[in-house]
Amino acid sequence: MSPTSVQLTDENGDLVQIDRVPGPLPVAEAKELGQLRRAMRNNPRINLSDEAIEVAVGGFLDIPRLTILATHKDNVDGLNSFYAGATQLLVLEGLFDAESFSTVLGNPRLSGQVKAPPAPAPTGVRNASGELLAQLKIEYDSPAHARKVVEDVARETLRQEGADYSDSILSNGVMTPVEAVLTESHYADNSPLTLTAALIDGTSRHVSAAAARHYNPEATSPTEQTRTIVTTFGNNFAASRTARRRAYNRDAERHNAALARDGLTMATLRQLQTRAVPVRLIVGAVLSEDDADDVLAAAVATAQSSRHISINRWSDAAQDAMTARRMVNHLLHRQMVSPAFAALVADEELTAEQITSLVPGWDSGPMYGPDGRIHPLWRAVLIVHTLTRYRIFDEAKRFIRSDRGFGQVRDDRYAGFLGVLIDMPWRAAKLATTDVARRAWRNGGVLYPGVFGDWEPVPASAERLRKLADDGDTNAQHTLTVLAGTALIADAVLTRDTGSKVDDGRVPYRATPPVVLAPWTSTVLGRWQAKTVVESFDPNKAGGTGEGKSVQAHYTYAHVDEAGEPIPDGATHEILLEKHLFTQANPERAADEQTKRRQEQKKREAEQKITREERNEKSRINLLHTIGEARAVVDRLTAEAADFPFPLTEHPMGGRADWKQVHQNLRDLEEALLDVRPPTGTQPTRLRDADRREV
Repeated sequence: MSPTSVQLTDENGDLVQIDRVPGPLPVAEAKELGQLRRAMRNNPRINLSDEAIEVAVGGFLDIPRLTILATHKDNVDGLNSFYAGATQLLVLEGLFDAESFSTVLGNPRLSGQVKAPPAPAPTGVRNASGELLAQLKIEYDSPAHARKVVEDVARETLRQEGADYSDSILSNGVMTPVEAVLTESHYADNSPLTLTAALIDGTSRHVSAAAARHYNPEATSPTEQTRTIVTTFGNNFAASRTARRRAYNRDAERHNAALARDGLTMATLRQLQTRAVPVRLIVGAVLSEDDADDVLAAAVATAQSSRHISINRWSDAAQDAMTARRMVNHLLHRQMVSPAFAALVADEELTAEQITSLVPGWDSGPMYGPDGRIHPLWRAVLIVHTLTRYRIFDEAKRFIRSDRGFGQVRDDRYAGFLGVLIDMPWRAAKLATTDVARRAWRNGGVLYPGVFGDWEPVPASAERLRKLADDGDTNAQHTLTVLAGTALIADAVLTRDTGSKVDDGRVPYRATPPVVLAPWTSTVLGRWQAKTVVESFDPNKAGGTGEGKSVQAHYTYAHVDEAGEPIPDGATHEILLEKHLFTQANPERAADEQTKRRQEQKKREAEQKITREERNEKSRINLLHTIGEARAVVDRLTAEAADFPFPLTEHPMGGRADWKQVHQNLRDLEEALLDVRPPTGTQPTRLRDADRREV
């Protein structure tokens, strides 16, 4: 045990080691709060409403220190900054009352895992002059609706495996700062708005601290324990900022008095260790020239996924998913895509009218799946088609560059952002192949050159699309290719370009998915295969068989030739494998590569059969050739020496030291050869005279 740590016995009789012994909670005077308030209002880099500043001041605890940091003098202050895309976010870092935070923005890190309903999408807040502030606004139906989301986020976070840090927090406190942005909750029923410091990172730490703080030793069940904790979240969200400050001052004085009177007890520890939480609160923002309402929300979301200071950095796929969703919202705010398309991307259940609006002039009936919703593959086609239209494609790339700080976004990288949107309906069922598929999307996915051209999706059955493509309908051909290509990638039949696939013999040559897909449905055989893939794809079935390095699913198609005629070899069906797609995409290259591989294999086999004597003879031949080449170099340099010192200003052999080094190397070689001189009477060499004459 550390000399600075102590041990306590908890309510269950277990020993708890306290590595960081907490001190009294800070209690600020009204005068000190006023000084911080004035410092924040007078700082030109802090762009918050007066009410938002009141909420911030009401939650901060280490007031004297924060007043110094917030004071702007001679163009200098103590605000920290970091970039989220093209937006510079300014933060004030200090201690904050844990009971003054809210989870009104949800738990973005666990949004794909917990069952809590997602929070509505936030937007920006403007002042009376129309300028965007460094705070957000979120729309709820009513205060009860907002409170339910706040409580549900807390409840489901408590239930999430691996998200409970309460034991560590009791021992050390909250070590890593949480991150928050001041957020206005507006209500459709015209109730007064609620303004809180909403967490954007550290929700699990905050909920764990609350679990440690509000632990009830008399609770009869875990459900009752959870209910007690969750209720405090709802109560704190509904309370006014002045009520929260009064409650903090009252609690701090009571627990500080208990510490002075009784020393450190478990009851006091639970309060002192968890009530004051380090925070990075966004108080300012230097926005880009883009003045849209969602620009700050997009920057905050970027900070959540990639730019925040966090011990658990989000995966690349998670960052891509966040960026992709923000990209679609960005396009929606600019009226470049329709609300129906945004709902489609969010995988919401669409009405018949919304689906029809996505394919105007067509019967949308063939696009429905067995569950009455739009089929996931057709959802993919609409996403690919919409986000590859030139104006949308160009603006989407511009947003990604700004959001992620990329210098450029190539087409294959852009496809990766589409892939994480497309796999939403089946990512849970196809866990084994989702990562493989996402790598294939980052390698170009189904974005072959024709996809960027002038075409329209054709809602029709796979068989109908095949027949239309047979008749030369390019719209049908592209639709069929995107449908089937998406399925093959989802089930990891078509994977990213790697050298290991060639080495293992799974494919005859290296090529990216778009290169393989581009010519696929230009043949009758390819269209038959694509039709079978579309008809056989099951979004609710795990992808792959689990065999081999690359997990693969098997699609069985009619065993026909390039003209679609049955092959008279007795087989009626064949399993579609990745190597078939490669061979059909470029038969000549596949044949050449296979011939080359066979020759290399024969060479390796021949080398493996060679005797030691034959290997030594081969080495002697190589030595003679090397010496011959060295002699040729000496002859050339000797010829050059005739022109020294004019017109050559440097001797061909360099300086005398250079010549000595070469000469010494030759002497060393001669001595080495003498050391391995064969004894007299050994068998003569098997080298041919012609070989000798050649060197």
